[in-house]
Amino acid sequence: MGYIDKSLMEGERVVYRPRLHSAIYWRSASLAVLGILLLVFPTEGTLFHLQIAACLLLVLFAVLGSVSANGGRQYALTNKRIIAKKGIIERNSLELMLRKCEGVQIKQTMLGRIFNYGTVYVTTGEATNSFEYIQDPIVFSTKIHQMIDALKASESVSYTHLRAHETLRYL
Repeated sequence: MGYIDKSLMEGERVVYRPRLHSAIYWRSASLAVLGILLLVFPTEGTLFHLQIAACLLLVLFAVLGSVSANGGRQYALTNKRIIAKKGIIERNSLELMLRKCEGVQIKQTMLGRIFNYGTVYVTTGEATNSFEYIQDPIVFSTKIHQMIDALKASESVSYTHLRAHETLRYL
């Protein structure tokens, strides 16, 4: 059971879990490929030992970079909140109440458009929160809008019901 499942409130359910795109690992993969390419041109003696050391270092940096890039990210949209968790050793969490959300924006680079990933920005008051490397960000944005509309519709129904009850009480 992950952080998001543990942090759900009573009556809250996960509606959508956006997936991270593999583009998050491209920089690390490039380092690993560069390290392996060093071995394509074999040398002798001391230079060979330096070549092996450089290869191992680049592969190590690639592994550490990929762990750091992912960083234990988890995102979820529930019927009440947007939850984000980052961090493996340390934890940074963000929980946005949907009724406070004012705007949703998508930013995609050219590569993001080609490979269908991007950053989704959610605005609440004066704060803007970003959800990076989201696979298919348009779907995530649409789901957020749908949940905001559903929440506002249910609040409107309960307000109308409350007003009707108040009116009947005074008759």
